[in-house]
Amino acid sequence: MAFGFYNLRMDYPGDSGQWRTLGRKYLYESPWCSFRVDETKLPDGVRIEYGALESAGFAAVVPVTEGGGVILVRQWRQPVEGFTLELPGGGVERGEDPREAVGRELFEETGYRVEDLSGLVSVYTSPGRATEICYLFRCRAVRALSGPRPEPTEFVSVVDVPLAEAVRKVYGGEITAATTVLGLLMVAGGARDDCA
Repeated sequence: MAFGFYNLRMDYPGDSGQWRTLGRKYLYESPWCSFRVDETKLPDGVRIEYGALESAGFAAVVPVTEGGGVILVRQWRQPVEGFTLELPGGGVERGEDPREAVGRELFEETGYRVEDLSGLVSVYTSPGRATEICYLFRCRAVRALSGPRPEPTEFVSVVDVPLAEAVRKVYGGEITAATTVLGLLMVAGGARDDCA
C-alpha cells in the first residue's frame, strides 16, 4: 500500500543482490498475521529456506495533549513476556486508510479523539523478519465524552506523561518499543508538519 510519506522500497537500477523466490508455503495463518517459509535462491546460486511474518501493518500515533503531555498505553506483550509503554495504535485492515485506523485505535484504547492529524513516517518494523509496516502519526489529543472502549483482548492502562519525561524514559531504557521510540523522538525533535 503506498501511503505517501515516502517510498518504502529502495530499488536501484542494476541491483545485483536480489534474491529469487522459488516457492512459498504457509505454516500459520490468522486474521492478524501469517508465517511463511520461502524457498529462495541467493545471488550466488545457493538455495535456502527463509521464514517471514506477514501482516497488513499497523498505525500508531503520538497524541499530544493541550498541556504538552503525550498519551501512552501500558500493556502486556506476550512475545516479550512483559509490560511495555507504547503509543496508542493497532492493526490496519487490508484496504483501510491508516488515518482511519489510528483514529479508531486512539479512541478505543484511551478515550481521546484525534484532531489535527499529520503523518510522520512509514517504516518497516523489522524488514529482515516481517512485511509489517508502521504508519506513524502525530495529533492533538482531545478527551472524548465517552470511552475508552478497548477490544476484549486489550487490557491497557492510559498514561499521560510530559513529553520531556517520555523522552527521558526512552534514553533511560524504560520505553523500548521501536515505533514508540521513533515517534517520541521525532515529535520531541520537531519533525516537519508538512510530511504527510
